[in-house]
Amino acid sequence: TSSESTTFGSCDTSPVAPPVAPPVNAPTGNEWELIYEDDFETDQGLFMGTNKRFNVVSYPDGEWSLRLRKLSKLKTEWFNVPNYSQVSFKFWMYADGMEPGDSFFLNVRFNGEKSFTALDEWVSGTDVSNGEWAEGTVILDIPEGKNEVQFQFKGNGEERNDKVYIDKVILEGNLN
Repeated sequence: TSSESTTFGSCDTSPVAPPVAPPVNAPTGNEWELIYEDDFETDQGLFMGTNKRFNVVSYPDGEWSLRLRKLSKLKTEWFNVPNYSQVSFKFWMYADGMEPGDSFFLNVRFNGEKSFTALDEWVSGTDVSNGEWAEGTVILDIPEGKNEVQFQFKGNGEERNDKVYIDKVILEGNLN
């Protein structure tokens, strides 16, 4: 089964388990407001951990981006979203050394949840190609009673040379 998401390229993913609703169409109109934006030129922003920021490639210019390698994870701090019905998570990705079929995930969890749920998966050779920047966008509904959200990128590569660089992250909230 395939869920819909607006990305650069095509994206086939498994159905999303409750309580996360499937991604929906990209934001339009003025009802979206900026919650967070980072190009990682100064530091790694609200992404936790050490040794995550590298000056190898950057989008659209600059020098720095965040890196996933093999099975590593990049997790954000918690974002307060009490007034939003939806959030949009946009980013740019750049694969390096990924064999066809290698992938990475964007996962999410809301306050009160211990584990992350997969929102989307990007597969090398299908959704992202080595040496090329591609944009990813995932939009999700905020479940009733939830007011905090946390995101996690997770690598799904088999070799140490499987790398994905993440840059120009934008989180927006829909007030409707």
